[in-house]
Amino acid sequence: MDIDFLISLALGLIMFGIGSSLKIEDFKNVFKTPKSLTIGLLLQIIALPILALVIVSFTNLSPEWKMGVFIVSICPGGTTSNFISYLLKTDVALSISLTVVNSFIILFTIPTLVFLGLDYFELENSNDNFSLVNTITQVFLTLIFPVLIGLFLNEMYSKIIQKIQSYLKYFNIILLAFVFGVKFFASETNGGSGINTEIIYILLPSCLLLHLISMLGSYFLSLKLKLNNLQSTTIGIEVGLQNTGLALLVSTTIVQNEIMAQPALVFAIFSFFTTLVFGYAMKNRGQILKTITKRKVS
Repeated sequence: MDIDFLISLALGLIMFGIGSSLKIEDFKNVFKTPKSLTIGLLLQIIALPILALVIVSFTNLSPEWKMGVFIVSICPGGTTSNFISYLLKTDVALSISLTVVNSFIILFTIPTLVFLGLDYFELENSNDNFSLVNTITQVFLTLIFPVLIGLFLNEMYSKIIQKIQSYLKYFNIILLAFVFGVKFFASETNGGSGINTEIIYILLPSCLLLHLISMLGSYFLSLKLKLNNLQSTTIGIEVGLQNTGLALLVSTTIVQNEIMAQPALVFAIFSFFTTLVFGYAMKNRGQILKTITKRKVS
């Protein structure tokens, strides 16, 4: 089976899962905390891609790798970041609100920023059908349409949808693990990305730097803007944890360049665990600082 089809299928099912967990009421709740929502969206949509461009401009990475890092930066987190916020009991409502809005706004941001990125890095597109209209159509069919279906079914058949959601989550995890496994370990003729240990070492510093700066920077900036600690932690999680599955879709299916997919695979190695540690540390920052102070005094 075509690995690019599996990527589209996995993301479609994930977006369906997001939609099926939502109610019309959730869209009304989005605007109950407009300040934190606006800050989170601006950091995700504008600040993070700019940060990615700044970081890669100081590296000797190839244009394809730079574009790959940029692609990761334009793919906002979804269910994974929601899951971490749920585990850590941060501001889950804010996390879900950001996911709800981003689920629709990426229809316009991803195609536009992909075009701008390719032009900025002076790269050709190997996809003969690549155009702004075709890209918007593909993003809509793969990402937005499943959300709408899930939302509709949850409104009409809520009890049935709730029963299948847990099974769908497990299936999605298995499917995504298979997709990433193929990209990591399969030969290029069988859908692999051609990534190896040497490439990981080359890409890791830039990827890790973008990840850490985006998390910590968005957290402390949110505090400066008078958001509370839980809101700031949630925004740090949302900005720092990108959707690597979506980045794979953009790089391998829309742009059709396996080299550009390699930064997304590197991000996938560490980002979940580092975000989990970050979220715990920031949420409990006051308590941790008190403990450290007491030890120093004693």
